[in-house]
Amino acid sequence: MRRIGRWVGLGWLVLLLLLTGCQQVGDYDSINSPSPAHPSFVTRQELADALGSAKPEPVEIRGHQVSGVVPHHLVAGHLIADYFAGLSRQSPEVIIIVGPNHENRGGKIITGFYNWQIPGGTVKTEKEVVASLLELNLAVQDEAVLAGEHSIGTLVPFVRHYLPEAKIVPIILHHGVTLDEVDKLLNGMEPYLNDKTVLAASVDFSHYLTSREAENKDTQTLIYMRNFDYAALFRLGDDHLDSPASLALAFRHAQKQGIKEFQVLEHTNSGVIMNNQLMETTSYFTLVFARG
Repeated sequence: MRRIGRWVGLGWLVLLLLLTGCQQVGDYDSINSPSPAHPSFVTRQELADALGSAKPEPVEIRGHQVSGVVPHHLVAGHLIADYFAGLSRQSPEVIIIVGPNHENRGGKIITGFYNWQIPGGTVKTEKEVVASLLELNLAVQDEAVLAGEHSIGTLVPFVRHYLPEAKIVPIILHHGVTLDEVDKLLNGMEPYLNDKTVLAASVDFSHYLTSREAENKDTQTLIYMRNFDYAALFRLGDDHLDSPASLALAFRHAQKQGIKEFQVLEHTNSGVIMNNQLMETTSYFTLVFARG
């Protein structure tokens, strides 16, 4: 989905641009400074509705999750809730959330230090990881672009609800990020990818198709994913998924851990959820790579 309803006012974005602009911070003084907070994209009522439609008991994850894939379209809010409810049993301390930069604004790979203000509290950013990515020139800091990106902003309220002590590392990727750039980014994060860290790819799948067409596209995408066929995945457009690079980051991390298959927690589309087989849809997978 290219856009969802936002409660980020234009005045806020203008102020944010004046305060931060697009920065590549040299001395990283902000790592030890109090952080302003980005707004969430989810209202208190929307969060309550999503939590209320989640499963009473989430699907059991077989093993220790190292990476996963979760939607960011709020129509699939119950899938997001189910994913983080399952992850809460593991109690990770850091969640690296990587998703598309829908507008392709700013640098190719963007992160930031700011925390996230959401209904009921704040989700903190793990600043050490962010600083490391900037120092290695693997990403640029751009708080203004992050503030407007729902692939991150939609998920943070669910992190706060199910994992209130966890910190996040927000990363967004241009559509043109390559597999080689994905591998370099993953290598740079390697020192922080331990048993207390999970990498979550925030990805929606087929767009603007009828429910039946979406199911056909998803069948193709699932085959490519099961075969770890990155060449095929990186050729796909919006009618299949919105961020092959974000997806690849979760898959590559799992492969490096020796994990050769994933667990499908859920697969559906907005036409099914809204009981409308003719509407233009967005489709969703929640996937988990687990070890042991």
